[in-house]
Amino acid sequence: MNFAEGTRFTRAKHQAQSSPYRHLLKPKAGALALALNAMGEQFHSLIDVTIVYPGGVPTFWHFLCGTTPRVILRARQLPIPAEFCVGDYEGDAEFRGMLHRWLADIWTAKDEQIDALLKARP
Repeated sequence: MNFAEGTRFTRAKHQAQSSPYRHLLKPKAGALALALNAMGEQFHSLIDVTIVYPGGVPTFWHFLCGTTPRVILRARQLPIPAEFCVGDYEGDAEFRGMLHRWLADIWTAKDEQIDALLKARP
């Protein structure tokens, strides 16, 4: 399991990194690149999971008490381009750029999806 944002979303973190996304922090590609390089032949796709809390992010206490407001979960399977399993993330700037662009495209679609889910009526 890999969490490309690397940390939980907060408005302060969002502002500090000047994220180009409305609802997401910038993705970090390093850990994904390492996993793909080490085990890429075993991976053919990834599962992109998006969790949206239309009423606001619940607290841990909400989860413990079972009073979590509405939660929307979306998952999709995405093919992993074969070239990402053999590239040199640290030493090849072109490869690094390709991986960053691929993640940015996924993040742009994810951000648009979150926006649409938040605007939709229940």
